Amino acid sequence: MRKTTCFVIVALASSLAAAAQPPHSSATTPLGAATATDCDHDCLVGFTHRYMDALLHHDPSRIPLSRDVKYTENDVVMPIGEGIWATISSVSANALTVADTQTSNAAWLGTVEEHGAPAYYAMRLKIRDGRITEVETVVQRKTGMPAPFGDPAKLVHDPAFNQVLAPQERRGRERLRDVANGYFSTISRNDGDILTLFDSDCQRIENGISTTSGSFGSAALAQGCEAQFKLGYFNINKRVRQRHYALIDTERGIVVATGFFDHDNSYDHYKTTDGKTRETLLKFPNSLSLMEAFKIRNGRIYRIEAVFTYVPYYMHSPWPNPEEEAE
Repeated sequence: MRKTTCFVIVALASSLAAAAQPPHSSATTPLGAATATDCDHDCLVGFTHRYMDALLHHDPSRIPLSRDVKYTENDVVMPIGEGIWATISSVSANALTVADTQTSNAAWLGTVEEHGAPAYYAMRLKIRDGRITEVETVVQRKTGMPAPFGDPAKLVHDPAFNQVLAPQERRGRERLRDVANGYFSTISRNDGDILTLFDSDCQRIENGISTTSGSFGSAALAQGCEAQFKLGYFNINKRVRQRHYALIDTERGIVVATGFFDHDNSYDHYKTTDGKTRETLLKFPNSLSLMEAFKIRNGRIYRIEAVFTYVPYYMHSPWPNPEEEAE
């Protein structure tokens, strides 16, 4: 994945050109959106590329920021320009981008390097009046903890994420949110019950590596999303907490969620539904902070791509969640 700064700037140039234009009225407001915004899908995606270009240059002044912009890295609030802003050395031109014209949020999932060392990176922006008001990032570095970490040079974002669905394949915002939420409910104390709907060919990439096909991690036990959940392999997840669905694109059937997987590790052995005894990898309480993209077509989860990293057990998000507060 190593690339020179010049190469990355050239690779991003075409995307940046569109974003450099003044915001314009949306002609592609997602199905079910209540109101149009002054920044359409391409405009919002353009902001993600502009942000990554500024990050690469270690220069927040290259992007339009609101005076009260809020920035977090792995759920810690800090001044924008700190953290990875000081260590980044390259940005991959290969990224998964998502935009929600109703909430004016956009996301970028891909890989970066810090002084030449690779990391998986997921970022959410919120835009208001042509300026960035929120930046939420999740960075997974190769720390030696038991978590997926694929070869960045082999990362392929499934092209299905960019495909606009046929009208009959789409679902409304609330339905898409419920399907994604059902995924998290299924993985919470996973006991074999399925609380959402999966496409028969559902596949998942986590930190750049497939965990539903091949031989890594849970894929070594069962192939495909639903088969793994029926096995109850993820029983160690005590809860999926502070679920937040900031981006929903009904035209493409995408939901981008954030939250925490809590592993209390009150037991270190458990049985899966096939009667076999499994052992936990870690023996102490821990949590994973995640940013996860779901591709949902015909009301079923078809593709998943996630970036997650370890954080202290029961860490809380600094981002208010009106949906959670209303529940």
